[in-house]
Amino acid sequence: MIYRDFGNSGARVSSLGFGCMRFPMIGEGDAARVDDSLVTPMIKRAYELGVNYFDTAWGYCNSDSQRALGVAVKGFRDKIYISTKLPMWSVKKADDFWYFLKESLKRLDMDYIDFYHFHSMNREHWEQVVLPFKLIDLAEQAKAKGMIRHLSFSFHDKRDLMDEMVDTGAFTSLLCQYNLIDRSNEEGMAYASSKGVGITVMGPVGGGNLALGGKDFLAKFDVPAESGAELAIKFVLGNPSVSIALSGMTSLEMVEENVRHSEAARVITREDWEKLTKNTDELKALASNYCSGCNYCDVCPKGIKPSEVFDAYNRYKVWGLNEVAKRRYSRFGTSENHTAHPDLCISCGACARKCPQRLDIPTELKKMTAELKAL
Repeated sequence: MIYRDFGNSGARVSSLGFGCMRFPMIGEGDAARVDDSLVTPMIKRAYELGVNYFDTAWGYCNSDSQRALGVAVKGFRDKIYISTKLPMWSVKKADDFWYFLKESLKRLDMDYIDFYHFHSMNREHWEQVVLPFKLIDLAEQAKAKGMIRHLSFSFHDKRDLMDEMVDTGAFTSLLCQYNLIDRSNEEGMAYASSKGVGITVMGPVGGGNLALGGKDFLAKFDVPAESGAELAIKFVLGNPSVSIALSGMTSLEMVEENVRHSEAARVITREDWEKLTKNTDELKALASNYCSGCNYCDVCPKGIKPSEVFDAYNRYKVWGLNEVAKRRYSRFGTSENHTAHPDLCISCGACARKCPQRLDIPTELKKMTAELKAL
């Protein structure tokens, strides 16, 4: 296992972190709970293989993830780092900070949390929750009481807010999305790292999608790897700003595979990483020729979301993620997807009139749908 300094926190963290969002479950609906008989061996095996950073949150796994993690780490709690999160959408008054923090400690059955995150930060949460309720001040009080060691945030917005939060000096680390085909946070991560903030990456394998990348996907890149998952983790950990690649793991086999891939990341050279960034820049440029994802075209009277069809098509045509594209196409028009099936297009042109790139969207939809159907 590779260990890295976590910003200026003083912690040395494993390059692979265990995301506790996708634990195996038993039961149905509201009664579903984490299957401790499967999860405890997974957590213990990860620890044996060198993983020392475990990330959970209030609502993960039907709100049972924190409890299950606490059970699993008995016996080595003082040798690892625990991260959990304050559910910002549920904070309606200042005192809610203390309710959620105390309840998380209770569920975890722990005296302290190493990295306590403001969860899913965006401009609305920052301006309507954090600032008016003085949550940073409350977090400082919690640190003084020994309830948390470090204040952090997970991020889902634009770079100007990330910079603003980093510049407060209040946050030890941040968690954000970053992978081979979504590099939108790359510059913000570099800035935060330069300020001593530790960087944890979520979605290094694109929610598992990049793991489905076969030979067509790997052929797009001039860097050797046995699988899409290995290439994806190599890319993330090859970025000098990144301390931890966080992976949601669901089985012992996945734990051992991801540890193997993160160990392999030590052999990626700066030259290889720059090759990967060059490849992704070129591919992203191809994708943007089709659609920039602005969603101005989301005006279809039949409920088609053209950007989702463009995205599925680009996964196939540009990135070589054929299995991902096939899966997305199969879900169009179902309850698993937010778009009506593109076959319903009546060529009214409402979407094309809204497109700032002047794309002939109805014509493109027919062409893309035909190719996706042929897969």
